[in-house]
Amino acid sequence: MSAGETIFYHPVNGVDEIDLDRHGFIEASAGTGKTYTIEHLVLRLLKEREALQLEEILLVTYTEKAAGELKARIRLKLEAALAEEELNPAQSRKLGAALDGFDAAAIHTIHGF
Repeated sequence: MSAGETIFYHPVNGVDEIDLDRHGFIEASAGTGKTYTIEHLVLRLLKEREALQLEEILLVTYTEKAAGELKARIRLKLEAALAEEELNPAQSRKLGAALDGFDAAAIHTIHGF
């Protein structure tokens, strides 16, 4: 990016509208759904990107409490998806592998990273 170049942000109205082929960030006040959005993005990435594995996704948050909540909610989201969603066999294997290796997931605080 050169000096004076304008950066355009593209607000979205839902997790399904987020373009997985672009960099992005989530900026919102407390209690507005950042963790919800992140857990759904992780599930989308794992389901829609065949070669991507959970341990290749870096998730960084500010506090230990937020990192712990994010870990717990992503694990629950993966478990729920395996139990409730209609997945193809490849997706089922991939989400199962993500759960089996969940301790290797890169979910950290800024300072921990």
